[in-house]
Amino acid sequence: MSTRSTSQTHSSTWFKILHGLLIIGAIGAFVIVSLYGVVALSQFLPQTSDKSYWFISRSSGVLAYILLTLGVMWGLVQSGAILRPTIPPLLALGLHSFLNWGALAMSALHGLILLGDNFIKLSLKDVAIPFASSYEPMLVGLGMLSFYLMFLLSSSFYARKWLGQKTFRLLHYASYPTFLLVTWHSIGLGTDNSVLMPLYKVSLTAVAFLTIWRIVNTRQAAKTPARRS
Repeated sequence: MSTRSTSQTHSSTWFKILHGLLIIGAIGAFVIVSLYGVVALSQFLPQTSDKSYWFISRSSGVLAYILLTLGVMWGLVQSGAILRPTIPPLLALGLHSFLNWGALAMSALHGLILLGDNFIKLSLKDVAIPFASSYEPMLVGLGMLSFYLMFLLSSSFYARKWLGQKTFRLLHYASYPTFLLVTWHSIGLGTDNSVLMPLYKVSLTAVAFLTIWRIVNTRQAAKTPARRS
């Protein structure tokens, strides 16, 4: 039993190391490819270079929203143990963490790429300090606040044993306000809401449905021992 426990510990350690390297590699790849794309656009497509920063910001923002939605949904599925018998716990946790960090990376690109936009003309302070932006301070500030909440939630996975299960679970209730803040930010600043509104509606409906299912499932599980006794 001791040998099996040691083997599982080693496997878990190597999985965490590999998972961390994959996340760092993915973030680096996203940033390098995106920056290279901006440079290429500005050199070879001068007539569209002024808008290239906005295009990349908008597309990365939409991708961040999709990844965040999937991360919240997968967290609800995982906590509800829907697929627990068929998916190994480490793989389930790894997928959840990857979705969260992917959303975080795309969110960072979404904001930082606008430093090169000549129309909005944001400074580093504008994209780093909530509600300090000269452009739509309220809505931009909500986006930045949700970004820091996303970072806190993603980082908390690595401090789970120090936080304790109860604190960790309470902290992750912040996923709901984070998701709603991102949705508010996206709808408020979106110039193409007529196209993306179905995405927002489907995302909100899916998260609401899984939340209700999770609550009902938890109550049924709590009543089961009482009935048996």
